Amino acid sequence: MGNVIVSLGLMLGGATLLAVVLRMLKQSNIIAFVGIGMLAGLFRDQFLLPEELLEAFTEIGIIMLLFMAGLEVDIKSLLRRWKLVVIIGLGQVVLLTFFGLVIGLYYMGIEQPSTLIFFALCLTLSSTIIVLGELKERKAMESLHGQLVLGLMVIQDIMAVLALSFLKSLASDSPLLLEIPLIFLKMAVLIVILALLARYALSAVFRFFARSSEMLFIGTLGYCMGIAGLCELFHFSPEIGAFFAGVSLAFLPYRLEIEDKVEPLKAFGVILFFISLGYGLQFRQEMLGSIGDVIVLTAFVVLGTPVIMVALGWLTRLKSRPAFMIGGIINQISEFSLILATLCFQAGIFDETMFALITLTCLATFFFSSLGHQYLEQFYRISRPRLRFIDRHSAPYQIEAERDFKFEDHVVILSFNEISQEIADFYDGRGERVLLIDIDPDITHHFAKQEGHNIVPLYADMDDPDVWSEFNFDKAKIVISCLVRGQEAEIGIARWLKERNADVPFIATTDSHEETLELYESGVRYVIQTEYLAAESFRKLFAQEVEKGGEAFKAVGVAHHEKTKQLKQEIAPIFRLI
Repeated sequence: MGNVIVSLGLMLGGATLLAVVLRMLKQSNIIAFVGIGMLAGLFRDQFLLPEELLEAFTEIGIIMLLFMAGLEVDIKSLLRRWKLVVIIGLGQVVLLTFFGLVIGLYYMGIEQPSTLIFFALCLTLSSTIIVLGELKERKAMESLHGQLVLGLMVIQDIMAVLALSFLKSLASDSPLLLEIPLIFLKMAVLIVILALLARYALSAVFRFFARSSEMLFIGTLGYCMGIAGLCELFHFSPEIGAFFAGVSLAFLPYRLEIEDKVEPLKAFGVILFFISLGYGLQFRQEMLGSIGDVIVLTAFVVLGTPVIMVALGWLTRLKSRPAFMIGGIINQISEFSLILATLCFQAGIFDETMFALITLTCLATFFFSSLGHQYLEQFYRISRPRLRFIDRHSAPYQIEAERDFKFEDHVVILSFNEISQEIADFYDGRGERVLLIDIDPDITHHFAKQEGHNIVPLYADMDDPDVWSEFNFDKAKIVISCLVRGQEAEIGIARWLKERNADVPFIATTDSHEETLELYESGVRYVIQTEYLAAESFRKLFAQEVEKGGEAFKAVGVAHHEKTKQLKQEIAPIFRLI
């Protein structure tokens, strides 16, 4: 046992040092974990790790990864613009899988059908860890391409679970035609049970757990491992059970607290899994010949994915920028691919060479994709002249019915919410119409089909400089951004207006003191800082009411209640969206 502790201590310490170096290079920590495992694997006589322990680490790591993947499933992003997400998501999966099959069959010479299918799937899935990290780093979660990427990741998660189910059926001794329906039957039963739990029990149970951080952590861990254990007892994949257990908690109001408490354990599981994966690689002389294959596959994923997404952008009539950004963000192999490769290796579907090939390709795509993310805007500007054909074919703007709307001395509002509604009502009282730009098609469609309002709806990407230029932001009477989490877009608009010497009042919105200062420094005329204004308003209200004794806040509370009900009635069809 002493040797095990020493070995793990050295590997974790080495992974920490390497992760620090990679973080400075803006690279994924996963490269550090797998790399240290591979390095330790070269000195197996010194690093004595029992095989049973490595298998346990691998199993626990996979379960925690899939549980957190389920917990992070963003159904709202999928449903918000589901048609576009489904077309792009399924198109990406189908096209990448097809080209992966072609490469595997004609370039790699893979003849075994099961090996060929899982080889292609491993090249298709994108890394949730890297993609979410990039969107958060760019503060692009609320952008059009960010919303589409989040929905696309849900599609990929579903495909990964289906692949795991298919893999489970291949690993069984039962006839394939009997095993596959049985697997899907068990999955359907599991989903129904978890749905009933989520509807009738989980909310109350986790409300009790949420009273204590320790209980929330223990309860979440117990729920995850309990569902996985029950699945194992009934001869069903514990990994799939953990994923759906996470999905069943994704709808709870305590989701963020659960993620916060379980994230360290998930991170530890990720570290153990990837170190074990690297340690399990046994490189042989003949594997050196596959370096060329790694280069080819890396080029296919890193460079081919953006091309495929641009083609899908043209097909779905997207503008060139969101299509390019989607392809440039998801152009790497997923950690799920490593999970699939590991399970395929354990099931005998992949041999050591294929397992090593997928692992090395994954690490290479992590490196080059993360490197490319740092220069994504520059790459788009270089590629933009060649992407004009997409813009000429795109139809994101739905303003044809308002041809008499003049894009000069006009009012522009970005994103619809209650602040936008108040501003629109103000200009309505003055007999003026406003141009409302939003990336939510439900909102723009709502206003497009309604009459009796002064809002001219426009479905467009507010991060796209082409939109600012095409709709003459520099000639507007005023531009007001109601994006609470649109910092990057607002800074970009402020700088764009400054470059054109446009004396256009630009107002932005945030709830952060730090972001307020950053917006002012970038040239924003006034910042609607919601927290500050709310606190200032409440202070005045508090001073008026606190001296009223037992009658304090009664009248104003009733008035606020009635005002909110009235607001709901006035904008009932859209109230739920904001």
